[in-house]
Amino acid sequence: MGSVYRVEPLAGGDAIALKLVGLDATTDGRAFRRFEREVETGRRVRSPFVAATLDSGKLGERLAWLTMEFAPGVGLDEHVRAHAPLSRDVAARLLAQVFAAIAAAHAEGIVHRDLKPDNVRVAGEGREARLKVLDFGLAKEHDAGTLSRTTPGLGAPLWAAPELSREEQKLSPRADVWSLGLLTFFVLTGCLYWRHATERASVADLAMELLRGEIVAASVRARELELPSELPSGFDAWFERAVNRDPEARFANAAEAWRELEPLLAAAEAVRPTSVVKPGVFLTAVIVSCVVAGLAIYWLLRSMRI
Repeated sequence: MGSVYRVEPLAGGDAIALKLVGLDATTDGRAFRRFEREVETGRRVRSPFVAATLDSGKLGERLAWLTMEFAPGVGLDEHVRAHAPLSRDVAARLLAQVFAAIAAAHAEGIVHRDLKPDNVRVAGEGREARLKVLDFGLAKEHDAGTLSRTTPGLGAPLWAAPELSREEQKLSPRADVWSLGLLTFFVLTGCLYWRHATERASVADLAMELLRGEIVAASVRARELELPSELPSGFDAWFERAVNRDPEARFANAAEAWRELEPLLAAAEAVRPTSVVKPGVFLTAVIVSCVVAGLAIYWLLRSMRI
């Protein structure tokens, strides 16, 4: 929430991001508490893949400000769709950075709660692409109790864990694991996982799928989308655990989820298709072989006559 501006220092140097947040007096201080959480989280989570908080303050009683590291580039959604399908190596590098950022937050006892492509900025292309995870405004310590202390339903519905829509549900890093599972499918395929995440589908159908719909295997969904490449071997089992509706059945945190995912991506990268000889090259090789064989027979017969 709020408005974000790019600021160029008059004395030169790197640009920074300035975020202005209105503090509505009618919200009983919730807006300011959320702002304070974002400031604190930005200072506590130390990762090269998280935009660091630089400074903060208030302008009167109705406006707060926050300066942070400027993250150039485009959103992860725009980057993936512009370059889809990503090579397995490039996809693995992007995912490693996202998981590292969230693992750093989890190590500090912080749950992001709003992890989605819009909150990930990517600069550069191919193997040189680097990203930053943004917007920890909804982040909260997972030891703070249940979700009854906050407004249920926070986070973008397409990416948010189902327990975030329920009160009296204990908050844990497993909520971010759900989002990471869906983000991983998106990065590997360039497509959204949910069947009703289209303009033609109704909001009611999408809501029903998100809350109660069958979670089919990732490979089944990929075939439905008629994707040209296969998912890594073993990915179905990983995805099933990451997006299990029962939080306790998921990976405990981002670090554990990455430990299980990384070898699957590495193995898939190591298995490359065998070379395929083009028809024209094959025909040329056959003709040359025939000519060479014919000449050999000719010289053999000639030598026998001699």
